[in-house]
Amino acid sequence: MHQMILTQGHPDIGHLANHMSNLMHRLLESGFQTGSKPCDWAPAVDISETADGYEVIVELAGVKRDDIQVFTEKHHLIVSGCRGDPMTPAKTCVHQMEIQQGRFCRSLRLPDDAGEETVSARYREGFLAITIPKRKAAGR
Repeated sequence: MHQMILTQGHPDIGHLANHMSNLMHRLLESGFQTGSKPCDWAPAVDISETADGYEVIVELAGVKRDDIQVFTEKHHLIVSGCRGDPMTPAKTCVHQMEIQQGRFCRSLRLPDDAGEETVSARYREGFLAITIPKRKAAGR
């Protein structure tokens, strides 16, 4: 994806360009949950590999553990759920709102050697850590 860069314009034009770029990123990166319900945003992920498996870290600040679903389907790891607005009281005039809210989902294609039947997950301090062991190769 290409980011728009505008120069010598009104300061709000740069903000608009950034907002449009973020919307396009959300459109292209967010997946669809089972049942084709659209998602409002896709959380950031870090993926690493060890000799024994893969580790996926999902950033989910402010999401309650019970509001997160993790499952595998058709050789994809799917993380979905919902983050509400925990801090804005009624009758508040919001001046800026950058924290993504609403339904989220992220679908990641698993490598061929991933043991999707033995995935485990733990949630702590706003980060979901998912461990995906590698399958043992035949003859090992």
